[in-house]
Amino acid sequence: MPAASTTDTGKSWDFATIEDPRTASTSTIVTALVNGISNSRLAPGEKLPPERLLAEMLGVGRSALREALKSLDLLGLIEMRQGDGTYLASSSSSLLTEAVGWGLFLDSADAKQLIDARYFVEGALARLAAERADEAELATIWSCVALMERAETPAVFAAADSRFHFAVAAAARNGVLSSVLERAKALLAEWILKVVADLEDRESIIEQHRLIAERIAARDADGAESMMRAHIGEVTRRLLQEIAKA
Repeated sequence: MPAASTTDTGKSWDFATIEDPRTASTSTIVTALVNGISNSRLAPGEKLPPERLLAEMLGVGRSALREALKSLDLLGLIEMRQGDGTYLASSSSSLLTEAVGWGLFLDSADAKQLIDARYFVEGALARLAAERADEAELATIWSCVALMERAETPAVFAAADSRFHFAVAAAARNGVLSSVLERAKALLAEWILKVVADLEDRESIIEQHRLIAERIAARDADGAESMMRAHIGEVTRRLLQEIAKA
């Protein structure tokens, strides 16, 4: 049910209380946060409610809320500023805030088309990144690998994974291809999280990302494209298996 609240400044929030919040997963809280941000019509750069109020509106504990906020921060949708609060990222698009969760309604044919798009687009982005990335962009790509290595929960691991792919896209400096990737990954986000949650051998996925980063850093365009497509091929197999279970 809705849990609206109004601040002293007159800002109205529209975050729905989660059903059975005691057993809510991080992905459930993430979805509730994103829906609340969309329903509250936050503008890029606008401040979110304080954690205390957010937890109260959603009906969840502060620690569970922070885990979900951290995932959104890693995805680049929000910015958690120590001592200052949490803000909607300036780069957040309306598509991303509306698309989280839509992927659960995709049938296998739709999902396969999106995955096909990722296969070709991400291969091209990896090739361009190998040709164009500067040192700062390479450092960002490697930092995402490090985040995956340190991730302690599926949600944080999935967020770091997404951040890696967006970092490669940024290094490619092609807005059209990056936009296609953004839309495909937004719609597949919930399925990807489900795959990661069931994934026992995460080290193999991390190693695939290391190899992609190495080829980009070595300016090996052919190798970067090949490694990325091999990785997406493995992800495709796992995603389709998960979707077939639904």
